[in-house]
Amino acid sequence: MIFSSLQYLLFLPVVVFLYWRTRGSVRVALVVAASYFFYMSWLPVYGLFLLALSSITWWLGQGIATAYQKNEKSKAKLLLSLGLLLNLGCLCYYKYANFFILNAVEGVNWLRNFFGASAPKPWDAPILDVVLPLGISFFVFEFVHYLADIYKGNKSISSFMEFSAFASFFPSQIAGPIKRYQDFQEKLTVPEPWSAPLFFEACALIVQGMFKKIAIADPIGVLVFPPFQTMQLLSAADATIAAIGFVIQVYCDFSGYTDIGRGSALLLGIRLPENFNLPYLSVDLGEFWRRWHMSLSTWMRDYVYIPLGGSRGGTWFSSRNLLITMIACGFWHGASWHYLAFGALHGLGLIANRVWKDVLKNSKALSSVLETSAGKAFGLLLTLLFIAFTDTVFRSPDIPHAFNMFRSLLNIGAPCTMLPALFKSGIIQFFSVYFFFWVMLEVVTKYPEKFPWLRDSAQDIRLKFSTPVRLASWTAAVILLFAAKPNEAVPFVYFQF
Repeated sequence: MIFSSLQYLLFLPVVVFLYWRTRGSVRVALVVAASYFFYMSWLPVYGLFLLALSSITWWLGQGIATAYQKNEKSKAKLLLSLGLLLNLGCLCYYKYANFFILNAVEGVNWLRNFFGASAPKPWDAPILDVVLPLGISFFVFEFVHYLADIYKGNKSISSFMEFSAFASFFPSQIAGPIKRYQDFQEKLTVPEPWSAPLFFEACALIVQGMFKKIAIADPIGVLVFPPFQTMQLLSAADATIAAIGFVIQVYCDFSGYTDIGRGSALLLGIRLPENFNLPYLSVDLGEFWRRWHMSLSTWMRDYVYIPLGGSRGGTWFSSRNLLITMIACGFWHGASWHYLAFGALHGLGLIANRVWKDVLKNSKALSSVLETSAGKAFGLLLTLLFIAFTDTVFRSPDIPHAFNMFRSLLNIGAPCTMLPALFKSGIIQFFSVYFFFWVMLEVVTKYPEKFPWLRDSAQDIRLKFSTPVRLASWTAAVILLFAAKPNEAVPFVYFQF
């Protein structure tokens, strides 16, 4: 059951109706039942996996909390270690086992070839026949956060049913945002009251997410898929369009999922954390990661970067910690060398960004130039170019395909074939309408001269709309959604992670 499918649009109103007709523990049980129904619609057996992992994690959390209260630090540490080993072990088995097996076998075969032609026949890698449970990268991180925070002295969730709701909550189950249990439990037990503004805000989020996904991300995905898969030399124009196209696709796809998920949760009176805050308007890479996939960025900061030492210990150690954190972030996305390269590139970019900021602190003249509109525009353009470059590595099946894309950028004389296809598919028209809405935002906000809305959250911007403008935008989006006429629901990009 995909968010952009008809089945989900039939499932959600039923859950919302029953949710507001119940109270207390019955309501929580309904959330759990609906979430497991949603999750098991993909593959029923993984509902049992989620239930087992949730049960053991909750039990270990209760044990850690009890040991902490009794000041039994060694027992609490042991239970925490078991919980981390269990959760990260499951993640490594399902997501990374074949990667390590394949690379180990390739390494052994390389050594055999290196030490002589008379080496025995190369080994065949024993590939594990496993299907990656949907959302495992997200709910394992939530479980790690839960256990780690209890170990630090935070209160545990005493009710197993409430913990199950946290573990399986269907609006964020498959691709985030990564929740913090304290915040979620509070909103689960005391949801926002039902009201017309809440209903409108939730529906506006869902429709906006649907529009991003169906009208923009899916059609672009169809067109940019072939260029990234081929090893043939493309024209520079086609390679550029494919790279820019994926930058647009991944944002509209992922933020579209988040919008639908947040809107669905809001219909239940639960406000999930915002995951995107106009990231492509960032003037440097550090700001980009504060605006892009914010729940993952803050998780990596709290549970990888800071435990490594954070910014303590001088420039060298903080840079090392930052690079390790971003490599881990890249590897979190997938078991492949190009994801590791993606993370390493962003780590190096963030280190360079930090060094550059130190330079600006000692140069008031240069700093004042970059604070001008032209300086900010230059920073924004440079950031977007870096994102397009690294996203090309991210989207390519492997590193050789990424190099082929970069090599194609030098093939300037070859004819462009993708631009006519873009116009024919209607993608440019749909994207132009979507962009027009954002330009309209600029006009209706209170400060059109200095554009301070660029620093506001997207949600705050929407709330500044007059009711007629919001209604017109919503209606137009619905009409365009039906005009897109998707033949079938396409899975979201981040489902594979």
